[in-house]
Amino acid sequence: MNVCLIRPSRCRDKEESVVINNTPALGLAFIAGALKQAGHTVSVIDAIGESPMAYHPIGDIHLDIKVQLPLNRLYVNGLSAIEIANKIPVDVQIIGISAMFSNNWLFDRYLIDFLGERFPQALIVAGGESITAMAELGLKQTKHLDVCVLGEGEETIVDLLAAIEKHGDFKDIDGIAYRDSESGKAVVTKRRTRVKNMDDMPLPAWEYFPMENYHKYEVRWGNTNQKSIPLLATRGCPYSCTFCSSPQMWGTRYYMRNPIHIINEMEYMMQTYGITSFDFYDLTAILKKEWIMTFTREIINRKLNVIWELPVGTRSEVIDSEVARNLYLSGCRQVTYAPETGSPSLLKLIRKKVKVPNMLKSMRSSHKEKIYINLNMIIGLPGETHADVWRTIWFLIQCSWAGVNDITQSRFHPYPGSVLFDKLVDEKRIDLSNDDFFLELVFLHSDGKGKYYTDLISEPWYKLYELLTNLTFLSSNYLFRPIRFGRMVRSILSNRYENRVERKLVEYFKQKKPQRTEVINPEAGI
Repeated sequence: MNVCLIRPSRCRDKEESVVINNTPALGLAFIAGALKQAGHTVSVIDAIGESPMAYHPIGDIHLDIKVQLPLNRLYVNGLSAIEIANKIPVDVQIIGISAMFSNNWLFDRYLIDFLGERFPQALIVAGGESITAMAELGLKQTKHLDVCVLGEGEETIVDLLAAIEKHGDFKDIDGIAYRDSESGKAVVTKRRTRVKNMDDMPLPAWEYFPMENYHKYEVRWGNTNQKSIPLLATRGCPYSCTFCSSPQMWGTRYYMRNPIHIINEMEYMMQTYGITSFDFYDLTAILKKEWIMTFTREIINRKLNVIWELPVGTRSEVIDSEVARNLYLSGCRQVTYAPETGSPSLLKLIRKKVKVPNMLKSMRSSHKEKIYINLNMIIGLPGETHADVWRTIWFLIQCSWAGVNDITQSRFHPYPGSVLFDKLVDEKRIDLSNDDFFLELVFLHSDGKGKYYTDLISEPWYKLYELLTNLTFLSSNYLFRPIRFGRMVRSILSNRYENRVERKLVEYFKQKKPQRTEVINPEAGI
């Protein structure tokens, strides 16, 4: 069948950071690889990768607005809807749309119906983490969305297309949601069994993607300014944190690839695309010491001249001095720890099975080996108290002393499919009958428009804490290691960077602001 896969443009605030932090669509590349292996004709439109510096105003997309938000600043980053439509083959039979993030649902939803009108002969399928968590809502809010692929999509999309070719019934396909042709109601089929052997899966089909643009504009997740590409070593996470949608998307079974297969893929990417840096997108990459030691030893033995990073987040228990040493020798230059909070009581409340002393010990081991360390922190978690925030502030000072280089602090926003999201919906603190929730996700970091979901700390206090936690970490970091301040100044002057803070400053002073393009056809809405 003739299949066109689409990675939609990103819905975002026109005035947010000049740093373009979009990344290549690894999930869609896996889907493209599976369809290619199954013998289908595949094309991919990566709307962000095709035009990573272009912004288009939202135009007249219908939004059910009941809150005051700066809608004149609501833009999409990438190709416009018309530009996307013009790139779709006229004889397309299946249009597959990646709906990964809920803060993009306003544009994803519009694009689905816009393309449904333009290509009435095509079946429109959506997949990804966001649509997995809210499939019934997605079907309800769109006119032309036919099928939602839930969870892992490689086997499901191949089975779906086989059923279409044989005129089979959707109800026999595990892992989908679809609109019943008679009643119009959503039908959700049985959950699909997880892929257990990732080594049997086809490689991501990057040949369909405009990777040269990602390299040209330095659009990546990691910190290096080398030619990079994303990789996946594992799938799933054995933990059930209440703020995370992973159990809904993947389940709690954790599967690891054979380290040798991963390194073979790295060598292939190096030879085929000239890649010298790899970003691992795993939810929880390092859980077993034996696995990571095998992986690092193989890289060392093959003498691969590569850099690799863990920019997403990982557990701390396995990274001791021996592991950290091998990480560095094998080319690992960044590890992101994900404690989320420094308060043991709050960690227990959100079911985050992390022991603060163990994590600090692991950080010291990584720092000793000169690995760049980033922290993922969340402020505003439901149930957080003033005491929890002050414990986190003290934890950040300890992290600075342990050698941590940087923090990525985010205000809590509920992920559809997570325990906390469902709880907030039940409490009527999230109303999905209008677009308020999705708009707040877009403007989460703009002008303080995002909500706080705890009654224990008032909004003025939270705004103060957000500033205080960042200032505490940065000031203690430069106080304990003044040389880092000198390196930051050197990076700005040399237009090179070694970490996220330096990257933001370098790109700011280089004035790499995205171009603003206008509506091509007002009738199209964008």
